[in-house]
Amino acid sequence: MISLLALTGLRIGQALGLRRSDLHLMENSRAVGCAVQGPHLHVVRREGNENLAVSKRRRELVVPVHPAVVGVYAAYCEERDRVAAAARSDFVFVNIAGGEVGRPMTDGRAREVVAALGRRAGIDRVVTPHQFRHGLGTELVESGRQLDEVQMILGHARVETTRRYVRTSRERLRAAVESVAMPTLTPGTAR
Repeated sequence: MISLLALTGLRIGQALGLRRSDLHLMENSRAVGCAVQGPHLHVVRREGNENLAVSKRRRELVVPVHPAVVGVYAAYCEERDRVAAAARSDFVFVNIAGGEVGRPMTDGRAREVVAALGRRAGIDRVVTPHQFRHGLGTELVESGRQLDEVQMILGHARVETTRRYVRTSRERLRAAVESVAMPTLTPGTAR
């Protein structure tokens, strides 16, 4: 779950609402009737999920999936499919070691898991699923991606919303100032 949140920027409701059929992790998904190239997932708003997970976005969102997620998901599926009740569920994220085993993970349970992993990692403050969304947005901008690309990956309707997710580091501010070309001054010339 952490890898998916950190590398796709999904909201927790979007992630918990995912079904196995929403993940197209092959280079080519034509065999399942999808023309989108490369590993990706489809966020579909579904009302009435038993775990109450709902995508905030009303329209379907197609999100590219980082290659690292593909491998992590395969390992997760091996672990989850060892639990018979979990193997029968079409939800991607199900309880396999806590909560009601085999049932779709709820928002509260996902937050417990993320907070526990944060404590285990020695992080002094409470870690929440939404911090991974902010982190991805910031990392995309820091790596030189354009704001419109970040907007589309995060699924924001307006670029103004995306701007709130982006935090500029002091290093980037320093680099911006230092990137300005200064005219060469010859000795004895005042400006």
